[in-house]
Amino acid sequence: MRIIVTDTAFIWNHANPILEQFKDIILVVCLEGKRVSDQYECFVSPYLLWRHNGVGIDKFGIESKRYKALEYVADDLNKALGYHDKILFLTDGNPESLYPFYVIKDKNQFNSLHLCTVSPWKFESDRRIKAHKELLSDLSQLESILYINSNDYLRKLDKQVIMEELMQQVSDDYAALLPRVLNGIQNMKERSYFDFASRSYVPIVKGFDCIDLTKAVNEVSEINVPLYREWSIPGKIIPPKYPREDDRTKEEIERVHARIDGKKICNYLRRLRIEMAKANRIDFYSEECPSVGPCAGTCAKCDQEAAYLRDQLANILESERIIPDFKLTEWEGL
Repeated sequence: MRIIVTDTAFIWNHANPILEQFKDIILVVCLEGKRVSDQYECFVSPYLLWRHNGVGIDKFGIESKRYKALEYVADDLNKALGYHDKILFLTDGNPESLYPFYVIKDKNQFNSLHLCTVSPWKFESDRRIKAHKELLSDLSQLESILYINSNDYLRKLDKQVIMEELMQQVSDDYAALLPRVLNGIQNMKERSYFDFASRSYVPIVKGFDCIDLTKAVNEVSEINVPLYREWSIPGKIIPPKYPREDDRTKEEIERVHARIDGKKICNYLRRLRIEMAKANRIDFYSEECPSVGPCAGTCAKCDQEAAYLRDQLANILESERIIPDFKLTEWEGL
């Protein structure tokens, strides 16, 4: 396993003492263009050669100079990550912390990518929030995603708490999840998302059926992942399995993946199913999904409910069926 952090992140940077236990598997991507640590392996971006290009305030996201400098050497970074390994990107509310993931995601072929991140605070600048959201717009290349909504902390905010204490609380909670994250990735069999209700990884396709709320109370502090690089044994060749061009084409087209707004989509589609059943006088019960995390917006349970409604509607004359009027983007306003 490799863990990727950056030198400009708020939480996961080279100065975070929690990372010392992972020093043999850490790679620090130095977005500022200079080596920042002798303790960790570093990948230095050519930012120092790019920063004076152009005028005005630098942007966030793929138009920023830091991003473009890293993108220029993305092939080198991809090679530095090796092959047939699990790559965990530890990021936070700083959009820049997502740059290594974003430049690698479409170049990656032989590693499984995993991402942990935190949303920006809602009172931060619009351009920072927008950039963070855009960098998370495509999660299809990920094997797993953990997404902490920092604004949930604001809703439970004690009026006496200062911002520094709140930030520390987010950092502590994030760090406390690491054993669950690392162990979960090590044992992962399917593409998954981290569900905060059960505090465990849940397969995206199965969703509701695999949520075990009893896992939330289990204490997980021991890390069962080898905290060192595993190098190939000399003379031992493990050739990758390359699928034929037509293999898994249909599977890839239909494959669902996690979305940051997945829960909103899930709730909206569930509401539509309930309304449709009620309008057509169909006996229908739908249990609300307890999941808290970036699911796909649909899972095996959703498919089962939809299939049941289709079967029931088939028994009703087409002229008598009632289909509630809705817009595909209506859920965005929820």
